[in-house]
Amino acid sequence: MRRLLALALPMLLSLSVAHAADTLRVGSQVLMVGDSAVRAIQLLGDPAFKEPVENTFGAARGERWQYEIGTHVATVTIVGGRVASIEDRSR
Repeated sequence: MRRLLALALPMLLSLSVAHAADTLRVGSQVLMVGDSAVRAIQLLGDPAFKEPVENTFGAARGERWQYEIGTHVATVTIVGGRVASIEDRSR
């Protein structure tokens, strides 16, 4: 039984981490992967920092936007006018 728990616990934790990367709570609203860039600006405002995202050949693919939210830094990647990924980490 302990062995099963030892194997299952890391798997459950990894699922919660993966889910957290798909959403970002902003007050009572939620930004999700797939939302438009306009929605990201409506919820978060203008980013503190923007950088281009390039493919392996150096062509522009999108932008990476950074926001300071309290003690966290949220990085939102925009590709094709949509939120492609969200990363939220403590400073």
